Amino acid sequence: MATQVASSIGSAAANAIGPCQICRSMRQTAQVTFHRNVGMLFARQNITLKATMCKTCLKSKFWEFQGKGLLLGPWGMISLIVTPIYLITNTVSYVSASNKLRHAVE
Repeated sequence: MATQVASSIGSAAANAIGPCQICRSMRQTAQVTFHRNVGMLFARQNITLKATMCKTCLKSKFWEFQGKGLLLGPWGMISLIVTPIYLITNTVSYVSASNKLRHAVE
């Protein structure tokens, strides 16, 4: 009984209405973390976005990070390994947040 109450409280907090940190509109939001790797021949750069986003911003930032990750990511030895891992974790984060926001208005 206690676990059911805790899970329902957790899901209510996940679908809370608040300001989107990207567009600043008041909507249902979910906490999301996206990673992107920029590979260079002898160096690499990591970019992380951790924000509370609405459904619209979630879609746009996901595709931005995936597209730039595919284009700029695998240009080094370490980056060749790290980029696919980031692409998979971004997809998992996106699907998880999309499920939380499936009934949200766009």
